[in-house]
Amino acid sequence: MKLFIEVPEDKTLYHVLREKGFMKSAYCGGRGICGKCIVKINGKEELACLIFGPFIGEVEISEERLVSKGEVLSPIQIDHPQTGFGVAIDLGTTGVEGALFDLSTGEFVESFKTLNFQSAFGADVVTRVELARESYEKERELLLESISFLLKQFGEGIKEVVVVSNPVMQHFLLGLSVFGFERFPFRLEREEETYITGRELGISDFSNTVFYVPPPLKNFIGSDFLANLLYFENEGYKDFGVADLGTNAEMGIYRENKKVAASVPAGPAFEGVGLFSGMRAVEGAIYKVFFDGRAFRYLVIGGGKPQGICASGYFDVIYLLRSFASVNREGTFKKSFNPLIGSYIREVEGQKAFVLYDDGDTLVAVTQEDIRKFLLAKGAVYGGLSVLVEKVGVPERLFFSGAFGSHIDRRSIKGVKLIPKGMPEAEPFGNVALKGAALLLGNRKKRERIKELKREVDVVELATNKIFEEKYIEGMEL
Repeated sequence: MKLFIEVPEDKTLYHVLREKGFMKSAYCGGRGICGKCIVKINGKEELACLIFGPFIGEVEISEERLVSKGEVLSPIQIDHPQTGFGVAIDLGTTGVEGALFDLSTGEFVESFKTLNFQSAFGADVVTRVELARESYEKERELLLESISFLLKQFGEGIKEVVVVSNPVMQHFLLGLSVFGFERFPFRLEREEETYITGRELGISDFSNTVFYVPPPLKNFIGSDFLANLLYFENEGYKDFGVADLGTNAEMGIYRENKKVAASVPAGPAFEGVGLFSGMRAVEGAIYKVFFDGRAFRYLVIGGGKPQGICASGYFDVIYLLRSFASVNREGTFKKSFNPLIGSYIREVEGQKAFVLYDDGDTLVAVTQEDIRKFLLAKGAVYGGLSVLVEKVGVPERLFFSGAFGSHIDRRSIKGVKLIPKGMPEAEPFGNVALKGAALLLGNRKKRERIKELKREVDVVELATNKIFEEKYIEGMEL
């Protein structure tokens, strides 16, 4: 995959690619030793950590590094069976995940996940909308390339694709103006469902495939959130809260007589992007960190040598640092440390860090800046949930979905105070948006139901909410 990248004078190409999510941390600390950050520039292989700014040019990254296996999903109900395959896609700001199903039986086949290549234009939707004034067509091209790349992993015979996403990604996908998202009050160009072919979208390798795009809810709350509600409703839940924690955090409370929702830009920390050793919840990621009485231990997705840390691992580390009184309420490292943890603290790139793994080749650490970014994201979620509880009360259950929903530790969530007091303990559920999207494959009744949910949910605007401002600040503390 080719990207046009600009590197400022004070950074290396590796740093910029890592910030945008296209590269894991330099395992040798950026010293040009491990060879893990190879890219091609003008057809020649180079080490990204040795390309210093200022630099402006095209960089080629191996696509093999950009795809991984996704989770296993349950079979779905098809009300109009047909030959061929269908793919459900959760088009996120940072990542894109798809699941393949047999449209004749509803059986799950396989799933894959990759990056949203549009990340080259910024980690969040606000930045991408701003840059779209100059680069809309290129941003859209990268997004379509992400979807095409993902679909190619599944092979031929794809008849139908369902795509759920936040409204900004949906507007880019459909070729609609995104400038209604520049300032409040926000404006959607299209609020209804869309049926469109790959040819009409510009995805030439799947020109005859029919794409179904469900309606967004409102403002920055999209069809991905409605897919969350559809899934939990389909599972029989009648009184619950749900928080889909990605780059754009969407949350809501579903009660039979009242349904409310809100969204807030949490930044890419929950996706593992822009953090020193951050990565998504894929093979090689540390997803669980704990203290066994003598030392700090960790678990790695897929086993083997750790390559980085995903969001659930970061929450564990921050919870442990606070438990051992190694950081204060603001998340700042203290000057002195408990002897049990002191040997894990060192300087990394000019700042204090908690080092989980270092074999001289691979360095996995949580830095002071990582903690700051996580607390900003945490405050946004805490504030949003607080406002919704003020509106309709505390739900019976609370579900977490999204980037780290499959691996989150309930004790860590409670320990870092992500959830306001009085709310039920969070229950992890993985990528619920993808599961909800799958329900829409070959099922007209579910497509009608998701449109009904759009009409039933009231959206709470947080940008002008004073309670949110207060709770956001409160939620940034440990």
